[in-house]
Amino acid sequence: MEISKPVATCVRAAPNEQVADTKQETRGLVRTRDIDPDSVKVVRKLLAADHEAYLVGGCVRDLYLRRKPKDFDVATSATPEQIRRLFRNSRVIGRRFRLVHVYFGPKVIETSTFRSAPRSDDDDLLIRHDNEWGSVEDDARRRDFTVNGLFYDIETGRIVDFVDGLHDLDAGVIRTIGDAETRFREDPVRMIRAIKFAARLDFQIEPECWAALLNCAGDISKCSRARVLEELYKLMRGGASRRSFELLHVSGLLAHIWPPFVELLDDPTPAPSRLGDAPPHHPAMRLLRHLEALDDYVLETRQDIGNGVLAAVLFAPFLADEELQGARQELDRQVDDLMAKPSVYLGVARRDRELARQIIMAHRRMALPSRGGRRRSSLVQRQYFHDALIFLGISVEARGGDGSELRQWQALAEMSREGPVEPSESRSRRKRSRRRRRTPEDGRAPTHRGRRRPEAGQ
Repeated sequence: MEISKPVATCVRAAPNEQVADTKQETRGLVRTRDIDPDSVKVVRKLLAADHEAYLVGGCVRDLYLRRKPKDFDVATSATPEQIRRLFRNSRVIGRRFRLVHVYFGPKVIETSTFRSAPRSDDDDLLIRHDNEWGSVEDDARRRDFTVNGLFYDIETGRIVDFVDGLHDLDAGVIRTIGDAETRFREDPVRMIRAIKFAARLDFQIEPECWAALLNCAGDISKCSRARVLEELYKLMRGGASRRSFELLHVSGLLAHIWPPFVELLDDPTPAPSRLGDAPPHHPAMRLLRHLEALDDYVLETRQDIGNGVLAAVLFAPFLADEELQGARQELDRQVDDLMAKPSVYLGVARRDRELARQIIMAHRRMALPSRGGRRRSSLVQRQYFHDALIFLGISVEARGGDGSELRQWQALAEMSREGPVEPSESRSRRKRSRRRRRTPEDGRAPTHRGRRRPEAGQ
């Protein structure tokens, strides 16, 4: 992943010193109009309570690169309990890594306390608790990569850099803060994050960092499947999932994260050393095409995508076109096989597995020729239809369809938003003829089911 980028000269923080004076050097590098106003409110309220507080991490990185940050995080000297007392619209979350979510409607400003290096009493470097408070410099040196170790001072307009993060941003390099192997063994999920940032930012991974990643790949199995899967979902929502999965495969991480994936690659043809070298109809190539189509959708719409759609993107490529369009019973069996082993091993939640199943089964109905308005309108009313429509668009692009089915379903969805979708005349519901009520003239008294006939005079 060789990237040719000019390396600009930038001011670096000296050890134990909070940047001599970078206001001149960083003036104008962060446009204040791009900063979320609610994050500014959080910082200023913490400052007013005599705490240190900065914007931190990915938002500072993205602001510097002129990219729109997805989230704004705050780091402060205040403890979680002090933060909670300051903000009524907040709650403390996490045990391994305690922090505070400050809510502004649906928006969350994640606010964490400065941390220092946790104490370890054994040779196992894996961090199981990370709640040792420290200074702003301690916090910078506890972060994963130099490009994420930057702080932005709202009051002075300075970028505070203790870890040469500005230098690496200018150079286009992903580098760990401190010894790479130590940092990966402390938290193996950092290896997935290294790949995610390299792919998303189109940066190169620093050689020592890449060598450590290859050496520590097996440690990813020490992490909970829920954390690993959540990082994969974030990776898939970032607009560079194809490149990320190629790097996950080449690094050996994917084999440890999802062993059934490798088994599926080995059947019916040998797994390629690089995903992109697989034959056109190999599951690996179908997966890459789906990931590329997902990236196009993410970058074009900027919409958040649910876990069910992401799970369907992962699993559906292992079904051949003829299986997706074949008999329902056979597709049922194939989807059951996928959900029974690969999705469970990956740790996909039962709710998301069921939603992915519904999406894949709906895809069969949506991709087949129309079977009448009644069935189509009933599908549009399903709760999972919107997700199924997103997946249909991704699948059409990945499989090279002409898009006619997608346009038909999009038109039907638009009609349903305007009002109930009327079934076509040929499939309209027949009115049931009402049974004539029997009378005494028919020779039998009418029956009164469910209640007793009133007696005369009652």
